[in-house]
Amino acid sequence: MNHGSVRERVALVDHTSLRVGGPARYYARPENREALVGALRWAREHDVPVAVLGGGTNLLFSDAGYPGLVLHTTGLRESNIRGERIEASAGASLSALAWRACRGGLSGMEWACGIPGTVGGAVVMNAGTRDGALGDCLVRAEVVCAAEGGGTGVDGAAEGGVEGGAGAPRPYSVDELHLGYRTSAILRGGIRGVVARAEFRLKHESADVCTARAREILAGRMERLPSGASVGCIFRNPPTGPPAGELLDRAGCKGMREGDVYVSDRHANVLINGGSGSAGDVLRLIDRMKRTVRDRFGVELEEEVVIVPPTA
Repeated sequence: MNHGSVRERVALVDHTSLRVGGPARYYARPENREALVGALRWAREHDVPVAVLGGGTNLLFSDAGYPGLVLHTTGLRESNIRGERIEASAGASLSALAWRACRGGLSGMEWACGIPGTVGGAVVMNAGTRDGALGDCLVRAEVVCAAEGGGTGVDGAAEGGVEGGAGAPRPYSVDELHLGYRTSAILRGGIRGVVARAEFRLKHESADVCTARAREILAGRMERLPSGASVGCIFRNPPTGPPAGELLDRAGCKGMREGDVYVSDRHANVLINGGSGSAGDVLRLIDRMKRTVRDRFGVELEEEVVIVPPTA
């Protein structure tokens, strides 16, 4: 990969669903695995950190932007179906893949129809809803790690993030990924690298039944969640007790506002950018929401949205 493949000062606001964030000092969008490895090696040679961006649906960059290389995986879109198995590259749309499975008479990903984001981000976060999670059908993920096999420092989460170089891709079984509620060994740093591909095992069922089930799940989700520029749920549900949305609602967080970013009146765990909000507005509002719930119920909420540090 040469420097011509890397762009400079690219606005991240155009690549995140919340529509906030400053520029990336460097930006690359590889279109195959070799280019992905090359981009990571370029970053190592130039001694710059790397933040990995997929669909940008669960990621928050600061207004200062990112001082290293933002590696955008949406150019990695290949997918194929073989019997009950689906293989997909990291940048493939999770929702499109799920719909394709349903229409092909494969059951197990109906819950993901309509879920924004990419396959790579979904693996790192073990994306899911009340109707299912990625870990229920994931078989393995291919991760690009550092040359010595120890990997690279994970700096992001739903969209990943690394610091350092890259070596040969390595497959990890679903057991090795140690998936949990909206987490994985990649997110926690136990596996250090970038998801390049993933393989899923589904079950044959009538295509009509699968698509009808997906439409029903999607309709229920659309009734619960508001529209607008957002990243979905801001906080994880606590391990015990009421879910985060209920705690935020009971604490009176609906309608809270910082600048042009506000808590949805429809769902207290969702922030909406009215159009001119900043990452600073988002961070201040997140802090207010956490303090309000802590003061009212003694519960410390944990962010589900991934906040990328503005400095290396």
